[in-house]
Amino acid sequence: MYLKVAGKNGLELDLKLRLNKLNKIYPFFIVVVRIALGIIFLIASIDKISDPASFARDISNYHFVPFGLENIIAIVLPWLELFIGLGLILGIMVDGASFISGILLILFIILIFQATIRGFNIDCGCGLKEGEMVGWQKMFEDLILLIGSYFVWIRKVKLYEIIV
Repeated sequence: MYLKVAGKNGLELDLKLRLNKLNKIYPFFIVVVRIALGIIFLIASIDKISDPASFARDISNYHFVPFGLENIIAIVLPWLELFIGLGLILGIMVDGASFISGILLILFIILIFQATIRGFNIDCGCGLKEGEMVGWQKMFEDLILLIGSYFVWIRKVKLYEIIV
C-alpha cells in the first residue's frame, strides 16, 4: 500500500506519482467522453430530422412552449443536435459544441423536471429510445451527460481536434 511510506515527503511523492499517471490517461478519457457524447447527440437527431411533426407533438406535450413555436423548434433543434454531434465526434469546434450541448442539456433537465413535477406521463421526445417517458431516471441520464459535456468543455489538452 502506498500510504505506508513514512514521512510527509514520501506521501507527497506518492500523490505526485498518482496524479502524473492520471494526467496521462485523462486526455484520452476526455476524447472517449467527447465521442460518446457526440454519438448520443447524433443518434438523437436522426429520428427528429426524419419526422419533425412527431417531434413537434412531443414538444407540445410539455405545455411549456408557446403555441406555434414548437414547429420551429422541431425543425431547428434536431439539426443543431446533428451539428453538435458531428463536431464532437470529428473534433471540429469542440469548445462551442460542448458548451451548446451543456446549455441544451440544462434546458432538457428543466423541461423534464417541470413535466415530472406537474405529473405528465408523456414521451420525453429524446429520440434515443421509442416511448421513453419523462421522470427522475431521464433527468439523471441528462445530468450524467451534462457532467460529461462540462468535462469536455473545461479540458486543457485538445487531443485529436481540428482547432477552428
